[in-house]
Amino acid sequence: MAAGWKKFTGHSQYPELTSNPDGSAFCYGSKKDRGFRLSWLQGKRDDQIEHEILQWVSRVTSERLPHDRDGILEVLHDGKILCKLVLRLNPRSLPRPVNQKPAVFSATDNMLNFLEALENIGLAKDELFFPNELLEKRDLTGLIATLKRLKEKIGA
Repeated sequence: MAAGWKKFTGHSQYPELTSNPDGSAFCYGSKKDRGFRLSWLQGKRDDQIEHEILQWVSRVTSERLPHDRDGILEVLHDGKILCKLVLRLNPRSLPRPVNQKPAVFSATDNMLNFLEALENIGLAKDELFFPNELLEKRDLTGLIATLKRLKEKIGA
C-alpha cells in the first residue's frame, strides 16, 4: 500500500527502504540520515521529559550527569547511580548492597538489583525497562519511561 501511495502522491510517509551498493543489507532511510532512522525505529522521544527526569535523578542523587546522550548512557549503564537513586527514595527497597566493582557482571547485578527495588516500591513488571538496553548502551527511552513512572509513583 505504501508503495502504491508513493506512486500516487509522489512521496511516502515512511522512510525509503535502501540497501548497500552490494545489496548486502537493507535499512530504512538513507545512510546519511541515521539520526532520523534511529529515532523512527526506537519510537518517539520527548526531549523535554527526558531532560526533566534526568535533572530529577541528578537532584536526588547529588550526581552531575552529562548533557549528551552517549555520556548519560556511559554513566548510567553500570547501575550504581540508579541504585543510589532508589536508596535515597526508599532506603529499605534495595534487596542487596550495590556492587562497586567495575565489571560487566557487577553492572548486571546492579541493574537487576535496581529493577527488584522498583518492584518492591510498587512498579509492575510491565512498567520496567529492559536492562540490556542500558547495559549495552543502546537506548534511554525505556529507562526514562520507567523513571517517569517511579517519579509519579512516589509523588515527587
